[in-house]
Amino acid sequence: MTSNPAAAIRMLVIYSICIPLAALVGWMATNDMDFGTLGFFGLIAALLLSPILIRYHYPILVFGIGVPIYCFFLKGNPPFWQVITILSLGIAIIDRTLNSEKRFISIPLMTWPLLFTLAVTYMTAELTGGIGLHTLGAGLGGGKKYLALFIGIGMYFALTSHPIPKNQRKLYVALFFLAGLPAFIGDLFPFLPAPLNYINLLIPPSNNGSAGQGGDSSLSVTRFGALSTSASVLISYMLARYGLRQIFTISRPIRLLIFCLMFALTMIGGFRIVLIGFLSIFTMLFFLEGLHRTPMVLVLLFGLVIGSVLIVPFSDKLPATFQRAISFIPGLKIDPEVMMNAEGSKEWRLAIWRDTWPKVPQYLLLGKGYALTAEDFESMGEGTFANGIESKLDQSRVALAISGDYHSGPLSTLMPFGIWGAIAFLWVSLTAIFILYRNYRYGDADLKTVNAFLLVISAQRFIGFFFIFGAYSSDIGEFAKIAGFSIALNWCICGPPKAARVVQRINRMGPTQPLPA
Repeated sequence: MTSNPAAAIRMLVIYSICIPLAALVGWMATNDMDFGTLGFFGLIAALLLSPILIRYHYPILVFGIGVPIYCFFLKGNPPFWQVITILSLGIAIIDRTLNSEKRFISIPLMTWPLLFTLAVTYMTAELTGGIGLHTLGAGLGGGKKYLALFIGIGMYFALTSHPIPKNQRKLYVALFFLAGLPAFIGDLFPFLPAPLNYINLLIPPSNNGSAGQGGDSSLSVTRFGALSTSASVLISYMLARYGLRQIFTISRPIRLLIFCLMFALTMIGGFRIVLIGFLSIFTMLFFLEGLHRTPMVLVLLFGLVIGSVLIVPFSDKLPATFQRAISFIPGLKIDPEVMMNAEGSKEWRLAIWRDTWPKVPQYLLLGKGYALTAEDFESMGEGTFANGIESKLDQSRVALAISGDYHSGPLSTLMPFGIWGAIAFLWVSLTAIFILYRNYRYGDADLKTVNAFLLVISAQRFIGFFFIFGAYSSDIGEFAKIAGFSIALNWCICGPPKAARVVQRINRMGPTQPLPA
């Protein structure tokens, strides 16, 4: 027994807390696992992990905003990025309050458009029924999109609460871009043995699995969309870490082989948008890195010729998902069933746009918001609008359109928030691109590659928002996230070096000599 009274009292206090708590946890473990029990266990885990979270909340944030994990133990099954953003921002604010030396990176140029977006979103919500979460028992739904917008904006302030140390830049780039690698687990659900199915509570099964399991039954094949996402994540990291110049080099054949293999795997999901997105990113990076002025142009042309010779004659022999991914390229032979599926998807989107655009003028001054009434939920669940004959009806009343998923950036902006949402999106996105351009143009030399990639993916997202696919509720957060990470990496908005001021010193013994101030 210890002879130190203070240590004895401390031990007694610890035991008096831990023993009853352990007994309570053991008793609750025998009950059914409802949200109350899971929430209690989550609270206990949070208390035990709080010292780690307080100390390392920022690297956890950088990793957590990209990891495809959901907090199944919380009501509404929120994604982990929302939870960690709230926690990290809260810790940063408290830390700033207690320590005057801890300061956020202040960038008014980006702060004002984000605050304007918050104001537009809140005012629209208040004027169109409020913010309701159907999963929490509210009469209104649609609150998840509002939360995604608010927390997406908060993600910018959480990221800019802490400048990334220069000696840890490579680590944070890896955390930022590689966090999405576990996404492929979502495709493993049909193949995992029963004891391992619990992992899909954290990473839910993908909606692009085999036919009959939520996948695309019209193709009668398995579409590994989550595996495609993991391959895309690795490609993005390689481009941010090495750039095209260091990937397409003879001295690194393994790196080039991995890159080409991952690029092929991106088509296993059958998504044309993924292939189009990467082709546009490669094109912009090719010119941004100045490779168009090198012999790499000849290598690229030779590769395109060889690829065309190999693919064009045998394109209809490729796996169905690969054929669907390249079906937009003219001159290829595509299986009629695959082409019918791809064209049907395109016509479905065009039908929604055609029937929704005439209704935009009535929402220009006051958008409809995201609120969903009981009648909206009833319409979304009816067979009339769910399956079968919906192609013969007004496509602006199908389930996705009612919920605000128009598969169109402009429609997802103008319908819920009107002209004010359009102003907010343009202000946020163009400001973010401007910041990324400045950091690419004037940032540190060792950040040139990652700054170039951040600029390119933002430019590609901006173009794709208008012409390919976009969602206002998520794209605002994506622009804020990329801009915030770039500012944290570079510590500011970089600018051209100031010209050295020269002060003339009068030397009485000789001619005038310049002296730097």
